[in-house]
Amino acid sequence: MSSASKKIRFGLIGCGQISSRHVASIKTSKNAQLAAVCDLNEQRAKQYNVDWTTNYHNLIKRDDLDVISVCVPNGLHVQMGIDVAHANKHCLMEKPLGLNLQQADRLINAFKKSGKKLFAVKQVRFNPTVLALKDAVSAKKLGKINNAALVVRWCRPQEYYDNDAWRGTKKLDGGALLNQGIHYIDILQWILGPVISVYAKTDTIGHKIEIEDIALAILKFKSGAYATVEFTLSTYPRNLECSLSVLGKQGTIKLGGPAMDTIEIWQVANCPKPTIKNGLPPNVYVGGLYQGSCPNHIFVYQSIINYFLKNTKTFTDGLEARKSLEIVEAVYRSAKQNKEIKLPL
Repeated sequence: MSSASKKIRFGLIGCGQISSRHVASIKTSKNAQLAAVCDLNEQRAKQYNVDWTTNYHNLIKRDDLDVISVCVPNGLHVQMGIDVAHANKHCLMEKPLGLNLQQADRLINAFKKSGKKLFAVKQVRFNPTVLALKDAVSAKKLGKINNAALVVRWCRPQEYYDNDAWRGTKKLDGGALLNQGIHYIDILQWILGPVISVYAKTDTIGHKIEIEDIALAILKFKSGAYATVEFTLSTYPRNLECSLSVLGKQGTIKLGGPAMDTIEIWQVANCPKPTIKNGLPPNVYVGGLYQGSCPNHIFVYQSIINYFLKNTKTFTDGLEARKSLEIVEAVYRSAKQNKEIKLPL
């Protein structure tokens, strides 16, 4: 069978809210097929009109599946992922890899031992605006980077947590920065490089939940640059902004909009603002009650398909996802211990 006609067969665990993005992404590719799904709720499992089961062990032991997409609550990621590795399957894991680094390393090591690939959903990296900024910084168009500012002023009403029992819990959610903010922490470190220290504060001020809804941090990078992080889910009445400003010796770039999907400032010496294609608009949930990141899952899946059929590299694997998790964990440790946390290099 030629690579042009070969299909990568996917199985999916967890048919909740985000699963529709995964299913739609699989269906858009002629080289992918959704073969089976799993959910504890039979009605949700039946919605995609493919083979289904309520026991994920039955799914992962099937011989006709290549990749298992895991879309369950955060606290279940690691054990399910390890079981996928033991079943000798590749895995696409929704964020985060785990609730902490120890869990994530167990997951990464399981796939290393199995020889199978662990992919991670890092869809914001595919925003055209983010790719333009990444290219400019990588080409040193801004000169030496002095500092940056990440601002996420989003809204999650209390109903968001009340409608799903796992949301807002330490055991299954893990943290707001871990759940919603980690995509943008990932972009910050992807653009500026390794972080060497973190000083942070977190609190719960606008919701009745077990986890934080606000986080403030100062990050120092190996390059010598600094960045501030302002993250909140208590913005009224809806998302206000998700922005990243990068200030260098020869240029300033600010990405903004509701999900880092517009270029608000591009002032770079000898480098005019590029013309970029429009990206996908942010996810809108519950009739506009709140918004999420841009739904670039289609590009995540295409990168996986290209990895297998064209032997191309992917920047959405488990080791890449570990980097942002390490920073988020340092934020939590710093806030708990009220001190600067040094990160290993």
